[in-house]
Amino acid sequence: MIKLDNGILAQIALQKFQFDAHKVKVFSGMAVQGASGLSHKFDYIIASGEDKIAVKLADSDITTNDIMVFNSQATDAGIARKILISEIELGEYVKKMCNIYGIIISDPREITTPDAFRARFGIPILDAKLSGGLRPGYVYMISGKPGVGKTTLSSTFLSYGASIGEKGLMILTDTFPDQFIDNIRTMNIGFAEAYKDRKIEVMEISDQIRSMKSDISQGKADSRKFITKLVTELKKIIISKDIKRVVIDPITLLIIPDDDFVNLLLNSMAIKGVTILITSGLRNSNLSIFGIEEYYTTGIIKLEYRPQNDISTRTGSIIKMRGTAFDPNPFDFKITADGIVPLSNLKMPEPEATKSNQEAIEGNSPENPSSDDSLFRSIR
Repeated sequence: MIKLDNGILAQIALQKFQFDAHKVKVFSGMAVQGASGLSHKFDYIIASGEDKIAVKLADSDITTNDIMVFNSQATDAGIARKILISEIELGEYVKKMCNIYGIIISDPREITTPDAFRARFGIPILDAKLSGGLRPGYVYMISGKPGVGKTTLSSTFLSYGASIGEKGLMILTDTFPDQFIDNIRTMNIGFAEAYKDRKIEVMEISDQIRSMKSDISQGKADSRKFITKLVTELKKIIISKDIKRVVIDPITLLIIPDDDFVNLLLNSMAIKGVTILITSGLRNSNLSIFGIEEYYTTGIIKLEYRPQNDISTRTGSIIKMRGTAFDPNPFDFKITADGIVPLSNLKMPEPEATKSNQEAIEGNSPENPSSDDSLFRSIR
């Protein structure tokens, strides 16, 4: 019996057809009415916008006739993309029939092996450059100047995770949360819907963190106690809410510019099975604010502006990625109403997200006072 979950099916759709993965929806046992007027029931339908994939699960008794019927039903239903999922060795005639009808054969065990599992962004070109995505259990950094797309990319990371059943947590450190939610709704990346459905949690830091940082800077408090308290509370939130993806945007307000502090903080934040993204602006180096953070993260994705034909486009590149092969060559992208869109994916010119909205999503806002004693405060 083949055991599947939505995450595996979404990854198969991304691998085989490069779907716009953060919009993937999976329907089990769905019936579709065909042009003939007949209703056809499929094991699964994977949908991304108007695009659909018909999925059939193969058992030990599958025959060429089963393949012909599956193809006929999918064709009648107007579904051109077809996948046969099998964990058994198929007969040669079945394989040939699949090849004739353009039916992709996929073994889910190739997706679910521990080494193969990656936390994807749902942006095919970026995931490909990362050999499939980020490895859970580590801390990664997205760096770049204000407005270049750090918040949009990290929000897309959470949105895609939510779409495949991985709950996310966005921790805002310098933005009014209500303004962030209002502005992220202007982008069609699925974040607002996931937040509404509680698949993504949004929290802000409290004044207690700022007070503790001030005491440490003045030598009135122990930095190790601060890190222990911060990380312990963060882990409690992650465990209690079954969080798999975390974004801290930006990390700056949690950091004291000291090598030992940054090293201990970022290493302590690494949690098995959880992928953590931090964002950082640029100041003391071309990768971060303090010129320290880049040394203690597992990987770095840098976003930049690049003039091109008198038009300023954005570019992304992977600077480092420990423990995995990666492609360092940059890719160009735009930020549109659909979020991060690689230029190679644009079929026609699309308007950039409005400057005011983009600045509101990516830019800084005044500190939001909090009277809560906890270090992180939910805004619901």
